[in-house]
Amino acid sequence: MEWQQLQKEQEMIHAQLRNASRLREQKLLIEGQIDHAQQEIYNHSTALDHIRSRLDKLEGFSFMNMLRTWTGQQEELRTEKIDKAAILELKIKEAKNIQQDLTEDLGQVHAKLTQINEHQLQEALSQLNAKKKGYLQLHAPEKAQRLEQLANEEMLTKQLMIEIKEAEEAGDVALTKLGQAAASLHSASGYSTWDTFFGGGLIATHLKHDALDKTESYLHNAQIALQRFQNELLDVQDMSNKSLHVETDGFVKFADYFFDDIFSAWSVHSKISTAREQVSRVQDDVHNTVWRLQDKHNKALEYLASLQEEKVTMLQL
Repeated sequence: MEWQQLQKEQEMIHAQLRNASRLREQKLLIEGQIDHAQQEIYNHSTALDHIRSRLDKLEGFSFMNMLRTWTGQQEELRTEKIDKAAILELKIKEAKNIQQDLTEDLGQVHAKLTQINEHQLQEALSQLNAKKKGYLQLHAPEKAQRLEQLANEEMLTKQLMIEIKEAEEAGDVALTKLGQAAASLHSASGYSTWDTFFGGGLIATHLKHDALDKTESYLHNAQIALQRFQNELLDVQDMSNKSLHVETDGFVKFADYFFDDIFSAWSVHSKISTAREQVSRVQDDVHNTVWRLQDKHNKALEYLASLQEEKVTMLQL
């Protein structure tokens, strides 16, 4: 029983130290993502300023503009540039919203880090390791090395299971937000059809724009949920070991391309059906990822049971 108590205390300390390490990694990761969002804001703003300048030139008089007007190219060029400008405005707004959400996440991570006294935990761990070493030398010197290996494997497996569970929960949140975005896109699509095919008018146009504004908000909520899911997946990947490797390279990047594709598809022409297809594909990605996480969690549970069974057998002999 004394060994089990020492093991339990060690697991608690290791869990706190692992949490501190994870929070530091999250801090660096989120700081990099904030920098990325700031760069996106700058790049999109620069491109938007360039388009605005070109549109001003199109509005002014020139023989080339006159020629393009005669040939019908003028309006085509204006429409193309306005379309690109609208997409850039949406991307700038989204990047600013992402930056704000990530800044709040960073504040929460920093607050949690300040509550952990790593120096005190390391001292407690050193004392505990000395007690465990003394126990093994006294009660099971011939089994000491294997028992210590089992203890470390058990501890790492439990920590991995915690990381997997947190990633599963983040994935479930992402699926909920994606579902809301999909439903909102469907609603916006209905208003768009009404406006286009049934005469529209002021009320229909207002309803459609209101629906699109709500959809934009739901899409943002889905985007930040995907970003947080991706961050949790990176934690799982970092915790993987040879016995229980969790491969995440194939799906941790979808958050980046998701919104870019959404805006490129949607644009000022409200190509909502294409946007709905993009959301559906990401929903499938997240569903598959959560399923794989659940499978890894079950395998980790089986592996943990085998470790504990071997440990009990060795202590009884």
